[in-house]
Amino acid sequence: MSKAIAVTAAILVKSGKVFAARRKPGSHLAGYWEFPGGKLKSGESPEECLKRELTEEFGITTKVGMFVGESIYDYGTKLVHLMAYQVEHLAGDFQLIDHDDMRWLTLADVDTVEWAPADIPLVEQYKTMAGTAAYYDDNAQAYCDETSGFELRELYKPFLDLLPVSSHILDLGCGSGRDSKVFLSEGHTVTAIDGSTAIAAIAERYLGQPVKVSNFQELQYNNVFDGVWASASLLHCPRAQMQGVLARVSRALRPNGIACMSFKWGTDETVDERGRYFNNYTNKSLQLLIGAVPGFQVVDLWSEAKSLRAKHQKWVTVLVRRVAEEA
Repeated sequence: MSKAIAVTAAILVKSGKVFAARRKPGSHLAGYWEFPGGKLKSGESPEECLKRELTEEFGITTKVGMFVGESIYDYGTKLVHLMAYQVEHLAGDFQLIDHDDMRWLTLADVDTVEWAPADIPLVEQYKTMAGTAAYYDDNAQAYCDETSGFELRELYKPFLDLLPVSSHILDLGCGSGRDSKVFLSEGHTVTAIDGSTAIAAIAERYLGQPVKVSNFQELQYNNVFDGVWASASLLHCPRAQMQGVLARVSRALRPNGIACMSFKWGTDETVDERGRYFNNYTNKSLQLLIGAVPGFQVVDLWSEAKSLRAKHQKWVTVLVRRVAEEA
């Protein structure tokens, strides 16, 4: 098999819509829609390639963010390795240079265009993640009402026992604010974050303090927190992005800071009956994931079955400490 050609793709999202462009007549894959990007030049990083290609093809200035996912497709004449990144549009009006049409597609419209074959796996991943976000926005109050009464005292204890008195805790994916409320009552300072604007507004009213709207991939804290609480929140982070997100969590912690993270137990990525994406782990696979993050050391890791919505579900939880990296 020939060596795969490295190609980049931009996932540009604005106001809940994703950007797509159609290849113009006479070009390879003419008439097909794609997440725009292009072939890497020698010595060029994927991020550099995307910024250059988007300027050349659309006349825009962009900021390239997190890696989203990849797709490998054999077109017969060439093997393509497509790497997708989140991209933010900073400046410039979109111009059609290498394409003959462009659209901002809602989640409902994504399947109305004919995508290039290599892009289809990335389209499916986008639909899954956008569907998860849409579920929480559309069902914010019902979700908060349902989960606010869940009892997690047994899980709080091993986490809080490892923290100093009056710690600063980041509640990452705070949901209804249930856990933040407990931490505040114990005398800790809490910074609460959620990716859903609707849920953050509910938690803000409940807590009586601001709740920041932010995705995991956007964390920009450095040496701020004694603890990071991510109970049943990072389980919605795409597997391809987990190592990068955990590196951000590590940087957010002070030296010797503690993070608590829990996931549904399983070997695969799944989508539930509510249309929500889950990134599942076993004890072994979670251990391997944590071991790949510089500065993280497992303090404890365990799995257990819990009753949820009249069913027993198995969960895996890990406590990790940020330690000094070796020189």
